[in-house]
Amino acid sequence: MMLRRARGAAALLLAVAGVALTAATLLAALTVYSAAVTEASVRTAVAAADPAERSILVRGTAGDDPAVQQQRDAALRRSFGSGLGGVPVTVVGAAYGVGWGLAEPTGAVRPDSTGVAYASVLHVDDLADHARLTAGRWAAPGSSPAQATLAEPAARLLGRTVGDRIPLTDRRTGRVTEVVVAGVWRPVDAGDPYWRLMPEAATGVRPQSATYGPLVVDRADFAAGFAPSASAAWLVTPQLDATTLDEVSRVAAAAAAAGTGLPPPRGLDESASAETGLPALAARLPRADLVGRSTLVTPALLIIVLAGYGLLLMAVVLAEDRRGETALLRARGASRGWLAGLAVREALLVVLPAAAFGPVLAFGLVELASRIPALAAVLDLRPRLTAFTWLVAAVAAAGCALAVAGPAARRGRAYAAELAARSRPRTRSAVLRAGLDVVLLALAVLSWLQLRQYASPLSGAGSGGALGIDPLLAAAPTLGVIAGAVLTLRVLPPAARLGARLAERSADSAAVFGAWQAGRRSHAGPMVLVALAVAAGTVSWCLAGTSERSAADQADLRAGADLRLVENAGVPLADRSAALAALPGVATALPGVRTSVSLGSGGGTGGLVALDASAGPRVVRIRDDIAGGDPDGLWRTLAAARPAGGEAEVPGRGTVTTGPGVRTTALFADPTGRQVRTPIEPDATGRFTLAPPAGGSWRLAGFLVQASAAASGSTVDWRLDGLDVPLSAPQWQLADREFTEPVAHPRPDVLTAAYRVPESGRVDFAVVPAVAATPVPVAVTPAALAELRLRTGQTTTLNVEGVQVDVKIADTIAAVPGTDGGPALLADLPSLNAQLLGRRGVVPAIQEWWLATGEDAHAAAASAAARLDGIQVVDRRALAAASSDPFGAGARAALFGAALAALLLAAVGVAVDVQATTRRRAGELAVLHALGAGRRLLTRSLLVEQAFLTGLGALTGLLTGVLVAIAVAPLLVLTPAAARPVPVALPAIEWLRAAGTGVVLVALALALTALAAVRMHRRLVAAPPTWGQDQ
Repeated sequence: MMLRRARGAAALLLAVAGVALTAATLLAALTVYSAAVTEASVRTAVAAADPAERSILVRGTAGDDPAVQQQRDAALRRSFGSGLGGVPVTVVGAAYGVGWGLAEPTGAVRPDSTGVAYASVLHVDDLADHARLTAGRWAAPGSSPAQATLAEPAARLLGRTVGDRIPLTDRRTGRVTEVVVAGVWRPVDAGDPYWRLMPEAATGVRPQSATYGPLVVDRADFAAGFAPSASAAWLVTPQLDATTLDEVSRVAAAAAAAGTGLPPPRGLDESASAETGLPALAARLPRADLVGRSTLVTPALLIIVLAGYGLLLMAVVLAEDRRGETALLRARGASRGWLAGLAVREALLVVLPAAAFGPVLAFGLVELASRIPALAAVLDLRPRLTAFTWLVAAVAAAGCALAVAGPAARRGRAYAAELAARSRPRTRSAVLRAGLDVVLLALAVLSWLQLRQYASPLSGAGSGGALGIDPLLAAAPTLGVIAGAVLTLRVLPPAARLGARLAERSADSAAVFGAWQAGRRSHAGPMVLVALAVAAGTVSWCLAGTSERSAADQADLRAGADLRLVENAGVPLADRSAALAALPGVATALPGVRTSVSLGSGGGTGGLVALDASAGPRVVRIRDDIAGGDPDGLWRTLAAARPAGGEAEVPGRGTVTTGPGVRTTALFADPTGRQVRTPIEPDATGRFTLAPPAGGSWRLAGFLVQASAAASGSTVDWRLDGLDVPLSAPQWQLADREFTEPVAHPRPDVLTAAYRVPESGRVDFAVVPAVAATPVPVAVTPAALAELRLRTGQTTTLNVEGVQVDVKIADTIAAVPGTDGGPALLADLPSLNAQLLGRRGVVPAIQEWWLATGEDAHAAAASAAARLDGIQVVDRRALAAASSDPFGAGARAALFGAALAALLLAAVGVAVDVQATTRRRAGELAVLHALGAGRRLLTRSLLVEQAFLTGLGALTGLLTGVLVAIAVAPLLVLTPAAARPVPVALPAIEWLRAAGTGVVLVALALALTALAAVRMHRRLVAAPPTWGQDQ
C-alpha cells in the first residue's frame, strides 16, 4: 500500500527527499564548517600575531667571564627543557657588546645630540637558519680583524659592503677595534619572533636612537673581543603550529609563571627579566572567537529558517495533492492512526537518504569550500566528521519526517467536506488567522531595539557575567527576515485584487485568470519562500559587504593616506625629499608631525597630528561622515589662521657677526610645512653665501643661533648685515622656549639681537619675522574634547615639543586620520610651525610623510618606499588585507554560503511548487480547454500566476533584506576585541547580487512553468474532457 501510494506521487516525494537531503547536508555542513573555522582561525591568528605574543624574551647581564656566560646559558636552556604547558619550545640565545660606537660615522649615519653614533655588536645563535646571504659569506671565527655580517639596511646606512672595514670604539676605554664585513644578509621571514633579539635588523637603526647595526660576529670572536660587561638575551618560542584555544591558554599561564623568580633557577642576577605577550594573546583569542561565532549565528539561523520553511512548503504541497485521496481512504474506513502510521513509514523512507548521506556530503562540501582561493588564502580549513555532525543530520532528518507526516495526523473531515474545501480554499492562511505575523514583527522590532541599545550581539550573558552571545540580539536579522517575508501574506490579497483590476482593463483573459488564481492560494505557493530566500540572500550579501567595507575604512583611518612613511630615527635623512620625489607613482607627498599632548588635568593624553591643511584634501583619506559631512570645509577651517610666509626672496650673501663658538643656521620653509636647515659658514671676515634647497618653493623662515655652552647671565651679541637682498618683513623678533622680544631692524639689510644666556648656559634661540600670538586652530575628537572639558570655539594651552602653544577648538572630527581612533587632535602644520618658531624658536622634526599614489601605481610606489633606508611603510592596502582577521573571514564565507543556500533551497521549492500547481490546476484547465481555451491562453495564465507570486515575493524580499541590513549590519560588525570598529561601520548594500537572487528565482519559476505547461497541454490533447475531475 505504501509503495503504491508513493508511486502515485513519486515526483513530489523525490522533491521532498531532495529538500530533506539539502537541508540535512547544509545544517551538517554548518557544524563541520564552524568547527573547522574555529580551529583554523586560532592557528592563523596565532601565526599572524605579533612576535612578542608568540615568544618569551628573557634579558639579563651576561657577566665578564665567557665561562660564566656559558653556564648561565646552559642553566636557562635546562629550565625550559620540558617546554611550556606541555608544548615543546625552542631557545635561541644572543649576547650584546656594551658601549661600542662607530669610530668613523659615514654614509647616512646620524649621531645623537652628543655627537656619538653607537654600534650594535652581537652574537646570535642560528642566524644562518633565519637569514639569507645576499653577498659574501657567514662570519668565520679566528680572523684578524674579526669578521662580521651586516643586515642589508645596516650596510646601506653605514655605506659598507663585503670586504670593507668598520672601526669601532670602546666608549669605556677608548680602544679602537676593527671588524671586516664578511657578508650581507636579509631575513627570510621578517615576522619571525627570532628578530626580537635584534629589532634593528629591519631598518638598520634602533627606533628613536642612534644605534646602528646589527654587526653579527662569531661566538668565539665575541668572547675574545666584546664580552666584557656584555648583556644577554634568550628567545623562548613555543611550537604553536597546530594549537587550540585551550593549548594557548595553558602555554600563556606557563609563560607568565616562567617570568617569576627568574634569577634563582636560571643563575642570572637580579637584573633578569622576561617579556612576553602570550597572556595578552590568550586573553584576546577567546574574544575574537566569540565575535566570529556570533557572526556565524546569522547564516546558521537563515539556513535553518529557509530549510524549515522549504520542508513545510513541501509538506503542505504534498498534503494538498493528497487531500482527496486521504479523504477517500477515511470514507472507506481508514482510521486516523492507520493513516498516521502509513505517513510516518513513508516519511522515514523519504528522509533516510538525508540521515545517511547528509554528513558525508557536508564533509565534501566543506572540503570543496576550503579550496576556494579567497578562503584558502586566509584559512587552512581541516574539516572533520564527528559524532555531533551525524547527530545534527539525524535531528534534521527527524524534523523533515515530522513535517512530512504531520498533516496526516490531523483530524480529518468528511469526503464531501474535503472536496468542498479543496474547491473553495481559504484565502487567509493559518499564520494570518493566528496573527503570528504581527507577533513576529513585534519580536523583530524588540530585538532590533535591544541590539541598538547594546550596540553588539554580545552581552554579559555568560556564566559569572562573562561575555557571551545573546540569542535575541544575535537573531535580530533573522527575525527581521522572517517577519518581512511573512508579511507578504498580508500583501497578497490586496495586491491580487489590484492585479486583477489592472488585468481587467487590458481585456487579457489569461492575465485575469492568472491573477485570480494567485489570490485564491492560502499558502501563497512560492511567494513566501522566494521572499525568505531573497531577503536572506540580501542580508547575507550586505553583512559581508559591510564587514569588508568596514575593514577598508579602518585601514584608511589607521594609514591616513595611500602610503604613510614613518622615520625610524624620528628625523629624516638629509636627502629624504629627493628620495621621495624619485618614488614612482607618487602624486603628492606631505610632511607630517606627530606628538603626544596632555589633555586637561585628568592625566589623559592624546595624539596631535599636523599636516598641510591646504593640500590635505588631495592626500589624506577621510570619510565624509568622520569630518561632519564636509572634509574640505574642515581643512579650510584649519588653514584659516595660517600667517603669511617668510621672506620670498632669499639673500644670496651677507655678513654675520657673533661670538666664538656660536653657530648660525638659515631655516627655509615650503608651503607644505617642511622646514630645512642650511648651516651658514662664514669666512674669516664673517662673509657668507646662501642658497635655498634645490626644488620646491622655499622661503626664508628665519635664523637659528646655537652654542654648546656659555656663561650664565652673559650676553651673546648677534648681527646680520650686508645682505644683497633687503628683508621685506617689517618686524623681526628673538624667540626661545621661554620668551620673545623685538630684534633691532634699523635697515632692511640689518638684524641685531642681544641674547641673555639662561641659567642652563645653553644658547639656543631663533631670529624670525614677528608673528602675532594667534591660537592654532585644531579639530578635536569627541573623546579629546571631553578630556579637555571644552566646547567648540574655546581656546586652551597645550604642551607641544616642550613649549606651551595656544590652540583654538575650531571643529570636531570623529577620528583623526593616521590614528587608531582614540583621543586626538588635527592641526595645520604651517600654522603650528609658525607659532612654534615665531613664538618659541622651536623647529619640530618631520617624523612622517603622507603620500598620495595613483591606483595603478600604488604597488610600485609601496615597493619602492619599502627599499628606502630608515623608513617604516604604512600601506593602507596592506592594512586592509591584514585586517581581515581569520575569525571574520570565516564568518563572511559562511554568509556567502548562506546566500547561495538560500538560492538553492528556493529554487528547489519553486520547482516543486510549479509541478504541484500544474497537477492541481489540471482539472480546471481541462474544463477550460474543453470549452475552447487555447494552449497559449492556458500557458499565459500559469505564467501570470507564477510571475505574480514570485515577483511579489522577490520585491518584498529585496525590500525586507535591504531594510534589515541597513538597520542591523552596522551593529553586527565588531573588531576581534569585541568592540565597535572605528570609524563606525556603514551599511554596504549589494544591489546587484541581491537583485540577482530575485531575478534568478523569478526566471527559474517562469521557465519551469512554461515547461510544465507544455507537458500538460500534451496530456490535455490526449485526455477526455473529464480528465482530472477525481483528482
